[in-house]
Amino acid sequence: MVAKWCRKGDFIMEKKRGIPHFICEKLPALAIVLSVVIITVLLAAAELPVEGLLADNDALHNLYNVLVAIILLFVIKLWFTPNYKGSLKSSISLGEMIKILIPVVVYAVASEIVTIITGDFVFKPTLTKLCMALNAGFGEETMFRAAAIPIGLMYLKSEKKIAYTLIITSIVFGALHFVNVTGGGAPSVILMQVIATTFMGIYFAALFMISGSILIPIIVHAVWDYLCFVTDGSLENGVMTQDAVNAPLVVAVLFDVAIGIAAIIMIYRNKDRINQIWDEKWSK
Repeated sequence: MVAKWCRKGDFIMEKKRGIPHFICEKLPALAIVLSVVIITVLLAAAELPVEGLLADNDALHNLYNVLVAIILLFVIKLWFTPNYKGSLKSSISLGEMIKILIPVVVYAVASEIVTIITGDFVFKPTLTKLCMALNAGFGEETMFRAAAIPIGLMYLKSEKKIAYTLIITSIVFGALHFVNVTGGGAPSVILMQVIATTFMGIYFAALFMISGSILIPIIVHAVWDYLCFVTDGSLENGVMTQDAVNAPLVVAVLFDVAIGIAAIIMIYRNKDRINQIWDEKWSK
């Protein structure tokens, strides 16, 4: 809001002018979903001009997608200017940051211990896998959370807007992983992946909501995917290709569910702080 002085010396408050956002204001839940769809289409469209040029270089192709995602992060900020301050700067201290990262660190260590015990541990790092992980971090966080979460926390009028935003973004994130069934994995395996990504989506959303910075879930998402790509032998180009659900997969999904539950607890404990952070990011 900005102050507008009247002739008599008093003033009234009026909204800062910018691009009108009718769908956000009237149908915010739809706007959350549409933001995911629009950004997905833009990311896909950006690939068309270079598809032939980069077809033989997966690493460079993934880095190109990272660049497009970074550009879209700035577009999102500009789209909601002047009311939105953006999502690059963190609003929490280093100590608070460490606290919200504890669940994923514990999860990473525990999951690697399990794979070593079961004999499924592999370690095959490549430059392409690193670039794939960066693409997943920047691309998917831009697609599923960079616009969707700010829209939900600004335009949903319910006192439960944090919960509704969390539910919508996480379900959409998980459900869209059903497309991986085209990559060769058994439907039952892909279903397990959808469950896992839904709960990991809750954690990534929590990181963004609590920190106020999209860079935090981007980095965590990229590091997490890189660990999966280089240590999980069942993944091919980031897609599960195994033909049946096995015990290690069930254990991994249970870990994902646990980290999602931990994220829900984190959000519940920090809901007042989340509201404060996002009230400051949106100049109402």
